[in-house]
Amino acid sequence: MTRKGPLMTARFPHLFAPLKIRDMALRNRIMAPPHGRIIADPQVSEREYAKYAAYWLTRARAGLGWMDGVNAFIDNGMLPQGLRLSGLGAVKRGTMRKPNFRDVFSRFADDMHAEGTAVTAQIIMQGAQPHSASGVLANYTNNQPTHVLTYDEIQRTIDEYAFTAAEAEAAGFDGVEMHANHEDVMQLFISPYTNRRTDAYGGDFDARLRFPMEAFAAMRAVTGPGFVIGMRFNMDEFFEGGYDLAEGIRIAQAFEASGHIDYLHCVIGNNWGAPSYVQPHVFGRAQWAEMAGKFRAALSIPVIYGGRVSDPEAGEAVLAEGHADVVSIARAFFADEDFVAKARAGSSDTIRPCIGCNDCLHAAAIDGLPFGCSVNPRAGREAEPAPAPVPSPRRVTVVGGGPAGMEAAAVAAERGHHVTLWDRAPQLGGLMRVAGAVPENAAYLAFIDHQTARLTEAGVNLKLGEEATADTILADAPDVVLLATGTRPRTLDASGVDAPFVVEGRDVLMGTADVGRNVVVIAREDHMQPLTVTSALLERGCSVRVIYQTPGVAPGVGKYSIGGILGKLTGQGATFTVMTRVAAIAPDKLTLKCVYSGVESEMTDFDTVVLACGGTPDAGLYDALNGKGPEVRIFGDAYVPNRILHATRQAYENACLI
Repeated sequence: MTRKGPLMTARFPHLFAPLKIRDMALRNRIMAPPHGRIIADPQVSEREYAKYAAYWLTRARAGLGWMDGVNAFIDNGMLPQGLRLSGLGAVKRGTMRKPNFRDVFSRFADDMHAEGTAVTAQIIMQGAQPHSASGVLANYTNNQPTHVLTYDEIQRTIDEYAFTAAEAEAAGFDGVEMHANHEDVMQLFISPYTNRRTDAYGGDFDARLRFPMEAFAAMRAVTGPGFVIGMRFNMDEFFEGGYDLAEGIRIAQAFEASGHIDYLHCVIGNNWGAPSYVQPHVFGRAQWAEMAGKFRAALSIPVIYGGRVSDPEAGEAVLAEGHADVVSIARAFFADEDFVAKARAGSSDTIRPCIGCNDCLHAAAIDGLPFGCSVNPRAGREAEPAPAPVPSPRRVTVVGGGPAGMEAAAVAAERGHHVTLWDRAPQLGGLMRVAGAVPENAAYLAFIDHQTARLTEAGVNLKLGEEATADTILADAPDVVLLATGTRPRTLDASGVDAPFVVEGRDVLMGTADVGRNVVVIAREDHMQPLTVTSALLERGCSVRVIYQTPGVAPGVGKYSIGGILGKLTGQGATFTVMTRVAAIAPDKLTLKCVYSGVESEMTDFDTVVLACGGTPDAGLYDALNGKGPEVRIFGDAYVPNRILHATRQAYENACLI
């Protein structure tokens, strides 16, 4: 978005104050950390470059001050020939070692600078890929073996940091940032838990810092006096045996005293625990900003804070309260490319809210699916033309007011169609509103409010609290019917499931089910529903046990999010049983069987059994309408139940085709 008219920054004076770090001039205090690589790799092809550049340039044109967004993996050429790695950080050939680096990124840096945005690269050497300080990982959730870096390999790595920094400067970048957090090799050397070496690079405080200190010195030696060098740092490891907040500050002071770093980028996370390093919606807005404020009070260099800064109000508060000099924002830029422009214009209430579900990361980094944002189907597709206005408007009926129906109706109306949206409930939102009943899902309600306002502005005719039937729909004579009718509860194939003490999880969330003090939740859905139901029961003061048939809890919830919700639930007393199915339900016991061996067991002492078994498609209207005249499309959960990410993407695609 190109900014026009007067600038209205009075609402966020701290957020839009300029700042200079060495020769890097920032027009505001908003930084975007690395996250573009999951959208596209600009070094692969011109098409991939166009996707990557369009994503970032759209946000630069909206006013982004600082793009710390170039993932610069160092070369890992020391690996034995034939060794194959896996995972997001499994990079063998360094970003700057690829022959097209300067051509690609000089062009990119020039274009970003032309829009007024500073550009830095984050230098990364992912821990356990496969390297570590001493073979010990600060991680309870996997047991991946590692290779302990030798003295010669450390020297080679230091040389690679220097080479990478020099190449970044040669490409026109304003600076680089060392990634020294969240299981990166540098954090593994800094941490007293993971660095148990007995040579010059481990043991006491100074020795643990020697490797990153020497890397910083090497980078500083090959770059000019105006080039910025920073450090992304985990403020507190939140891990038994790791460094705490006090030692984290001491470490930061040592790096500042070296004279090698110009800023400290403060973040939090304990390597796939609770919180993990990309905190989901379970946690509060800017929850750890006060910790960053302690670093800022102890240092003279600028401090950047990142962690659940999901809206301009949160960013302004962090800065105004003196907790940081700059705020780091990532997922909110997925949700709304015009985040900065809307805040600058005093229209932050129109920003599409990020719901913090982390499926943007899980889809691309974990599931191997194309990148997507649950609330913004256009994210990552900025290189594609926006949906075109229709030359001949059609009468479009949308049935279902959940995330799929809301998105489809909005896109169709914004393209110029005459749209009517039906939903049997008195309010929009569908199951998303139902899930919004638990505190950690409050952002769901904010998104529903945003979509409601969007539908109103687009002129959609809302028929809420009315059951759409084939006859009532056909009576309106629509040209197109878009069915996003969602799901009906899936039941359990077990005797006793119809007993009066067995209730449906949706009814628990809506507050219409009576439950006792001791509850058993039967989980037959792999994503968030059983966990959300468990959370609602705990909020009501229940004692909760959850039974999963799968080998682990909620296998569909990615590793960026699972720790946060499980930390909350187990902290409130919930217990989990896995690899177990419920074969029979009786008033005094549940008959259980191991899904693999068939070994039988029992569970007793409960008042209520709650079914959290997901849903089955509610496709009856499709069968009733198909072939009756109008064009009929069915998508979202009505076709096959899945995540919000899939529902909104399908809605967008279908609304663009009519």
